[in-house]
Amino acid sequence: MAKNETKQGREESKNFRRNGSTEVAESMPLVSAKRGKFETIERAQVEALVFARLEGYKAFVAEIEGEEPEAGAIISAGLEMLFDADRGFEHWVAERRKKGKNGAQVPAKGTPENTGASARVATA
Repeated sequence: MAKNETKQGREESKNFRRNGSTEVAESMPLVSAKRGKFETIERAQVEALVFARLEGYKAFVAEIEGEEPEAGAIISAGLEMLFDADRGFEHWVAERRKKGKNGAQVPAKGTPENTGASARVATA
C-alpha cells in the first residue's frame, strides 16, 4: 500500500471518529497488512507493555482485514504518524533542507526516498 493511501486511510479513520459516524468506522485499523518496502533494524527493543499492545493490534488488523500485518508495518505506520505530528521535527527538516545540510539524511515528504519505505523491526 502506498504511503499516500496509508495516510488517506488514517485521515478517514480520524474523520469518522471526530464526526461520530457509525461504530463500524471506529473499528477500522489505521494500519494495513499491505505496506511497502522494508529495511531491517537490528536489535530494536520496545517496552513490554507496548509489545503486548502491538501483538493485540496485529490480531485486530487480522480480524478486520483477514491478514495479520508484520510488526514492522505497525511500527513504521506509528513512526510516520509521529514524524507527521511533530511540528518541531518538520521545522528542523525544513531548516536543514534550506541550509543544504544533508547530514541527517531525512528525505523531504513525497520524495521517492520517503514514499512507501518502511522499517522492519527484528523481533528476535
